[in-house]
Amino acid sequence: MKNILITQNVHYDKKRGFQFSLSKDWFDYSSKIGINLIPYNYNLSKKNLNNFKISGVIFSGGNDLNFFKKKKENYFRDREESKLLKYFFEKKIPILGICRGFQLIAHKFGGNIIATKFHVKKKHKINILKKNFFKRDFLYVNSYHNFAVNYLPESFEIISKHNDNTIEIAKYNHKLYCMMLHPERKNYSQKIIDKYFKNIMNIR
Repeated sequence: MKNILITQNVHYDKKRGFQFSLSKDWFDYSSKIGINLIPYNYNLSKKNLNNFKISGVIFSGGNDLNFFKKKKENYFRDREESKLLKYFFEKKIPILGICRGFQLIAHKFGGNIIATKFHVKKKHKINILKKNFFKRDFLYVNSYHNFAVNYLPESFEIISKHNDNTIEIAKYNHKLYCMMLHPERKNYSQKIIDKYFKNIMNIR
């Protein structure tokens, strides 16, 4: 079973300091997919990361980028996850950015992010631009984001867009993948999304 590292949501409390959390949905999903999920505690050294023999990394949702909402927890998470992104990108280990994770990657690679009111707690259709990935014209997916990516550099391959022209799924070479939808939450096109997730993480 492959070890997949996943970043956690960060909350700051004046009395307790930083606290980390990960939705139960992710643990249920990891059991279904067949991976060993390792929550990242933002304090593991490079040596410890090597000891875990990480096969893939998920930059999960939750929080906002500090660029949009300046909070102690947002700043902390941006700083720590930027270092983690650089480390695993250089090691050429598969990376999947989900929702906020996609936004972080887009921001670091020169993309553009906008506020949106049309993607919060919705179920909607997204259009597939690259049929070689899904072999169909559209998918029905969940949507929980207050911010959306509307531009990525040409080095990215845009796989799917919403009707408002915001980007839903994209990739950069064969190691960096991005999606605004949450695979761990219910999707009408769940079986197709599960297969795509497995392909990203090389799960057979």
